[in-house]
Amino acid sequence: MLNPSYVGRSLPATQPVTITAQSVAAFARSLGFADESTPPPTYLISLTLPASNSLVDDPDFGLDFTRVLHREQRFNYLRPVEIGHSLTCTVTVESIKTVAGNELLSLRTDVAEEGKSGDEAQVAKVWTTLFVAGDAAMEGK
Repeated sequence: MLNPSYVGRSLPATQPVTITAQSVAAFARSLGFADESTPPPTYLISLTLPASNSLVDDPDFGLDFTRVLHREQRFNYLRPVEIGHSLTCTVTVESIKTVAGNELLSLRTDVAEEGKSGDEAQVAKVWTTLFVAGDAAMEGK
């Protein structure tokens, strides 16, 4: 079971990651995009997913990743991601809901450009919803 006291908590911002032409090309190629010079719409997942690793590794949070199914991903871009940007990610636990013995975990990751402040720094908000199977679901009931 997830620890509900984490709702509203934000993890410390990640170290900045500089967007390189090589990382954009590799991501685009993996999705079959012909244009390997522009970050694909889902490119930020390559930054936001690792940003939540400390939650997965936190035994007090209680997330058993062997029980997780990815349910939803949403991106709200405030401005384009460009090669050369140095970006940080701040993950916030928005909600934990229990549904029929299972849990729905909603995370929001604020992506910001290093060296800028306020609204000028904001690049995107990314929401991830994970389904965490309860005991009955794991037993096939």
